[in-house]
Amino acid sequence: MDYLMNETLGLDAVDSGIYLACKKLVAGREINHKTFADLASESVASQFTIYHNDSSMRLNLLTDEYRANLDEQIQDYLDMQIGDRYNYNVSVVWRPFRDVPIGGETHIGRPVPDTAYVESSWITMPYHTEYTRYYVENLINGELEVIGLDLANATVVPREETEKLIVGHINDAINRTVDDAVGTIVKITIEQTIERAQTAINQQVDNVVPGNNSGISDIIIDEVLAELRNDPAFIENASLELSEQITEYMQEVAREEVHAVIAGDVDALASDVTDQIVSNAATVEEAKGEVLDYVFSRIDISRARITLALWDRNR
Repeated sequence: MDYLMNETLGLDAVDSGIYLACKKLVAGREINHKTFADLASESVASQFTIYHNDSSMRLNLLTDEYRANLDEQIQDYLDMQIGDRYNYNVSVVWRPFRDVPIGGETHIGRPVPDTAYVESSWITMPYHTEYTRYYVENLINGELEVIGLDLANATVVPREETEKLIVGHINDAINRTVDDAVGTIVKITIEQTIERAQTAINQQVDNVVPGNNSGISDIIIDEVLAELRNDPAFIENASLELSEQITEYMQEVAREEVHAVIAGDVDALASDVTDQIVSNAATVEEAKGEVLDYVFSRIDISRARITLALWDRNR
């Protein structure tokens, strides 16, 4: 970023107080401070919103108060650190499926003018997952193997047929990865929240009115189901637990949205790896590696993008 600032604003730009404050908050040590980065990531993780069929649905309805408290703490922290010198706007966006409108986001501060200094960085989400490239490789190993077989026969099978087969296998690999990722996300962001809320509410009621208070849990479930019913894509199944219904619905929506975003990419990838094999520009294993890299690149569960804009209070 220093190079870009020098090139666009002159050699003294990176020494300005506003730039150094912005960089310190977002890219420096303070990004790891619990009262800022951790709270920011917890805020977006607690939301879980799906934008689908021209509507939006909050699936973590039980965390509204919690999220509002987090955002208030973030604002208090920024006011304390820089509020007396600068106006600011901070945005945090979590998209577990790259470029797909599923996840959470938080925006705090005033509208950003063109003259603002802007710094962005990645922050870690407040949970641990094993979603590594190696994990995805094992997950889609079956699809990678058949892609390898198709590529090995690319010189003896009609080109159009080879590419069609590879496109199908890549789409299968993406669907498998999305379905698995959705299950992980629901478990770490929604299922535990619902279960904790149900337990806490029932315990509170038990302290006042001993006995069976399952009706309280039913109210919680009904609230979430009412939100889901706003989307015609949701198919209610009373025989399943709420978290299972959410998972099935999200898998369907996520697959649809991911494929809408990558339309054309898969065809181009299949054509490219076939070209490389036919022209001896790559080995089958290298081509399979390209497919794996692409599938893995669509998943971004463990981090969120934070952007901080600062500008002088006198402007």
